[in-house]
Amino acid sequence: MLAVIHIRRNQRNRVQLVRAVATWRTAGDTESRLFTYDDASDASFYGAGLDAFALILEISVAVSEPILLHVTDNKLRSEIVAVVGAFPSVTMAGVARGAVVQLSLAALDVLDADNLDRQAVAAARECEQIAALPDLVVATDASKSRRRAVGVACVSKEGDRHQKMLPNIKSAVAGELLATELAVDRFTGRRLHILTDSQAALQYLGITYPDRPLPRDGEATAVADRIRRSLVGRKVRFTWVRGHDGHLLNETAGRLAVAVRRAYESQIPAETRRSIADRTVEPLWAAA
Repeated sequence: MLAVIHIRRNQRNRVQLVRAVATWRTAGDTESRLFTYDDASDASFYGAGLDAFALILEISVAVSEPILLHVTDNKLRSEIVAVVGAFPSVTMAGVARGAVVQLSLAALDVLDADNLDRQAVAAARECEQIAALPDLVVATDASKSRRRAVGVACVSKEGDRHQKMLPNIKSAVAGELLATELAVDRFTGRRLHILTDSQAALQYLGITYPDRPLPRDGEATAVADRIRRSLVGRKVRFTWVRGHDGHLLNETAGRLAVAVRRAYESQIPAETRRSIADRTVEPLWAAA
């Protein structure tokens, strides 16, 4: 009887997990069983591995065959080697060769399949959590200089903001679209409701006046194409709001865009820029 034990410990992305897989071959048939502990302690690490070892011993007794066992993890292998003398039917294979390699790959396939299952469950849970949240309302705006440069900004109803200076943009509409792209890129994990005062930007995105011919603007077209690609699989809706009409969120986005452009042109220090942005969004914080 040929057997392999493979063990894996996961300690990242808030996941604490130990999994050991026992894979064995008898009479030409290959079978596996997975042992899972929902923490990553040393006790769980050795517990899962020894559970797998105990199963291999039970199967060996059931089929009345000696075991050639390979354990891929060095720590677990040393623990089993220390007690293997008490199990005369077990021979340890120190190096994986030939059929042992194939059996090790079969064990890894079990772990990989379990990973995929866990990822699918986590993705479904995340989708459910996102669906239960209200839309995140975000306003975007751009501020174009007289020369080739544009400041863009986006800000949520709760006052979370992002700003960016783009010194090589000629098109004002491209600037408005780049502000939208900034919002889509930075505000993830939520359904978005984006407010913009640029009807032209919405037209380039195909949201308004889809039958009207677009002005020839290569910069705007390229940004709009990127945004459409980034929206695949996302739930994002857009609303036009009248600019400079007292809409708090829209006015805040506009002031943030102007601020980042003027800071760039005047070479204002980063700490001062942050202070200006904080003061700009204070009314949103108060409202929230």
